[in-house]
Amino acid sequence: MKIAIQGYEASFHSIAARQLFGEGCELVFCKTFKQVFAALEDDDADKAVVAIENTLYGSINEVYDLLLKHDFSITAEAYEQIGLHLLGLESAEFEDITDVFSQAPALGEADNFLTEKLPNTERHEHVDTALAAKEVSSWNKKQNAAIASEAAAKTYTLRILAPNIETHHENYTRLIALGKSNDTEEAEKTSVVFQTADKPGALYEALGVFVKFGANLTKLESR
Repeated sequence: MKIAIQGYEASFHSIAARQLFGEGCELVFCKTFKQVFAALEDDDADKAVVAIENTLYGSINEVYDLLLKHDFSITAEAYEQIGLHLLGLESAEFEDITDVFSQAPALGEADNFLTEKLPNTERHEHVDTALAAKEVSSWNKKQNAAIASEAAAKTYTLRILAPNIETHHENYTRLIALGKSNDTEEAEKTSVVFQTADKPGALYEALGVFVKFGANLTKLESR
């Protein structure tokens, strides 16, 4: 089974995809969420896995908008704790680091650590944490480091110079699996999109339907 994800091998998306579909699934790596949706639309992938919200950064609006544009079904979800590590070459020491590479949210989440421990380093944004680790490994320069997962360290033969450098250790991302059809036999959760009339009490009346039928709301998103 081919699974489209945003990111590369050992990214948090790849970890979630294998959690949902097993270690034997074949990953289709995409640079952007738009490319992930296109891969599923064009049958270049059987399923897709995308992040939809994070406990620190909130909803990922781009994914919500793409869900409205494509007729896909959410078939499963996974919650992943985001543990960030400072990764360098096997020969590197903490004091060697002058440049740090990672995805923008990861750099932001490690800001306290970087400011306190590596105040003079240059920070460079990358499209993916795992790609940052891959390139730090290929560049083979002791002054470069990446912020990525423990899996990225193993995959790209890097050493963890500092573990768990995230400011908030209770940082979770919710990821969803998408398919062209809903093959889930026993679903306990669903997502719906609706628009109300522009009048007083419209949202109150709409939400009252959920109360009437005893349906619990776990999230309400306004776009």
